[in-house]
Amino acid sequence: MNLKKLKRTIEKEIPAETLARFDFPRDATPESAVAIINQMDALLSEEQRLAIMQEQGCCKTGKGDKAHRAFGRAHAGKATGEKARLLNDETNMPHRAPCRLNPDGTLSVWWGFGRDGGFGCVCGIVKELPETTRVPATFCGCCGGHIRHNYQNSLGVKLRLKKIVSSAASSGGKKHCEFLYEIVG
Repeated sequence: MNLKKLKRTIEKEIPAETLARFDFPRDATPESAVAIINQMDALLSEEQRLAIMQEQGCCKTGKGDKAHRAFGRAHAGKATGEKARLLNDETNMPHRAPCRLNPDGTLSVWWGFGRDGGFGCVCGIVKELPETTRVPATFCGCCGGHIRHNYQNSLGVKLRLKKIVSSAASSGGKKHCEFLYEIVG
């Protein structure tokens, strides 16, 4: 999570009177990232938090981005559901997580590697935190932004992060990470 980018997105999305209540950290540490997310949870609505977090995400350039764009071009004429099924079968795709087009037209995407009978978090920042740190689910919206970026390119649709369904980090590894997206175009 890039705290400078997060701050810019918050400043762009949030009214001045609410923005004045934020105490932005000076240092970019894993602990300060959790602190700013805790402030977001206290000061913002879920809709505001999701709108901010869907703009975040690491690894939005490079090999994974190129692969998702190439997949999108190769399958441009296909329906979204078919592209989602093909994406699940594409074993060489970097930064790929299983997905499904739901009957209501939303898209579910999940990931989390198996660890000790549960699920591990894929986030490098979370891995740097002490194990006793409570990671809010909103924090995981950063991964939701990463997925949103890549899957918009792969599926050729605009996505809006609708819900953080579950999180390996916030559930103590009991659940995988799952994100629900609305297809908006």
